Amino acid sequence: MLDLDAEAVQVLHADTAVTPYDMGTLGSRSTFHMAHAVRAAAQHAREQLIAMGAPFGLHPADAATIAEIFRKSFRMQAGNVVGSGHYTSPYTPADHDTGQSPEVTPFWMIGATGAEVEVDTETGRVRVTRLINVADVGKALNPRIVETQLSGAAIMQLGQTLFEAMEFDEGQLTNPSLAFYKIPGVHDVPAVVESCAIASDQRSGPFGAKGVGESGTFAVSPAIANAIHDAIGVRCFELPLTPERVYEAAQKAGIPVGDGGSAGRPPSAAMPSRERS
Repeated sequence: MLDLDAEAVQVLHADTAVTPYDMGTLGSRSTFHMAHAVRAAAQHAREQLIAMGAPFGLHPADAATIAEIFRKSFRMQAGNVVGSGHYTSPYTPADHDTGQSPEVTPFWMIGATGAEVEVDTETGRVRVTRLINVADVGKALNPRIVETQLSGAAIMQLGQTLFEAMEFDEGQLTNPSLAFYKIPGVHDVPAVVESCAIASDQRSGPFGAKGVGESGTFAVSPAIANAIHDAIGVRCFELPLTPERVYEAAQKAGIPVGDGGSAGRPPSAAMPSRERS
């Protein structure tokens, strides 16, 4: 918006006690809402610079010209131009009787996941060896960050799929710390994690972008559950997919367990006690 190189821009991580209010970084709203507001603020600043430079025949085309506008306007190498902007997405509350709304969200998120797993039929342990994530992100403003967002989201959901559960005993939480609440460790992360952002144009978004934070989580759990079914022929519908649950589900389904085979298929020669999908 200001025709400046990225190197000429500094982002200040200021005290939240004095920075403008925002309801939070939730619902994958950060890029969509913040970028709209930042664009409006930059446009406001640009309009002021154009007005300041007009009497001197200067147009804010680059950092050097902006510096010259400041020198001529303030007659010193100092001064401020403050641009402000805000953005509120359109929203129509859902109808009380039908639950429907013509505009309940400014954009929709779309994600898909493919999973390859190994299931130990002697213990029910599931190991994810490959996780492929694909998401429609609109225009990726920072492709590298988008890639890490998708991978990070998928690994977070991997934890909820295989390990994470709040355990209660007579209303008392028994695993209130990371010493007892299991999240993925380095050995739990698949050897192959690939993330792919599908480029599109979100016409209502800033420069065609939209939120991406949660898109990498949507399909991880069903993809892993489907892969378990493909491997040993059993459906699991309750998370997390712990070894106990997978083993018990196989027993209830009458699928042979503990002998290295499953669903009538011979085990892999390389891994005699595992089924792979």
